[in-house]
Amino acid sequence: MSQTLRRVAVTGTGSFLPNEPVPNNRIDEVLGRIDNAPQRVQSFIETVGRRMLDGGGIETRHFAINPETHELTHTVSTLGEQAARNALAAAGKTPKDVDLLLLSSPSYDQTTPPTSTTLQEKLGIENCAEMEVHSNCAGVGKCVQIAYDALRLGRYRSALVVYSQLSSVYLRGCYYNQPMMSKTQAMLRYILADGAGALLLESRPAEYDGVHELLGTFVESVGGSRAPGMTAGGGVVDAASGQSPAAKVWEHGSHHLDQDFAAVNRDAGPFLLNGVVRMLASLGLDSKTIQHYIWSTPTLQLYKDNIEAFCDKLHATRDQMKFRAARTGYCGGASILIHFDEMVRSGELRQSERVLLHSVESSKWMSAGLVVQW
Repeated sequence: MSQTLRRVAVTGTGSFLPNEPVPNNRIDEVLGRIDNAPQRVQSFIETVGRRMLDGGGIETRHFAINPETHELTHTVSTLGEQAARNALAAAGKTPKDVDLLLLSSPSYDQTTPPTSTTLQEKLGIENCAEMEVHSNCAGVGKCVQIAYDALRLGRYRSALVVYSQLSSVYLRGCYYNQPMMSKTQAMLRYILADGAGALLLESRPAEYDGVHELLGTFVESVGGSRAPGMTAGGGVVDAASGQSPAAKVWEHGSHHLDQDFAAVNRDAGPFLLNGVVRMLASLGLDSKTIQHYIWSTPTLQLYKDNIEAFCDKLHATRDQMKFRAARTGYCGGASILIHFDEMVRSGELRQSERVLLHSVESSKWMSAGLVVQW
């Protein structure tokens, strides 16, 4: 006997940016200066780093850091908690209304217990189903797909999706073994920022009127045979040594966050566009029916390099796919939820309009997104 699938509504959006906005000329002060790296790295910071900031399109960003002590002011769970509470408040709900809690982040508060359970505790949820998805930018789409399928089947009535980006834990001067730093590792200090976003999703009957409806999701990985585009060690592989594994991680700087910027500049735009095209095809949607696109675009230069191809392929205008990170900074996977929340709260997203949110993750070249009819 076939089961009638239910529909899914987005009933609350929320976001959170920690502490006061940091202008470009205070990044090194807040993160802690790099003064013991190789001379080539320090020269890079003073020359290329400054040019990156001037052309990056970011005016301010946020870090979960005390600028005086360089200690973290938030963890993965406390960043997510604030965004989650904002989404629940927008929906007129309380944490006790959450049946399924989904958290994604490239980081975690501790190896065990899962940070999703820490978030559950901080929200005061005595009993719920919870899952944690370890991912970078594609984590939002992955969590939303899990929630969407579960809600359509009627397994749960509500799902709270939370994504936390705590980039600064990897970017502080005190985190690096500075003599082992590379130029690309230093470059990330001028790109990444901290923030969190959340969505409350609720199950609706098949005859639902379609207001604020989640129309579908999409997840794919195209990196099976490709080299990673972003790496950070310090895990099991680096701990495999039989003698002083933690000391070896520090000695070699294998815990540093690094990125293949040549691959990102070459491939991120095309991968994002192709992923969007495949998502629309899989959902049976025409790009001409989408009024807004929200991308995870880290810099204005990358946006400019790809915007014409996006407009041509999707039959859209620049105004439909704005660069939105100027004041928030680039918060990785949280970015699309932060900008979605901004559009909802400002009234930019109007009733019955469709918005497509999509991210490409360079770590191993994954792509994920969702489409909402408001």
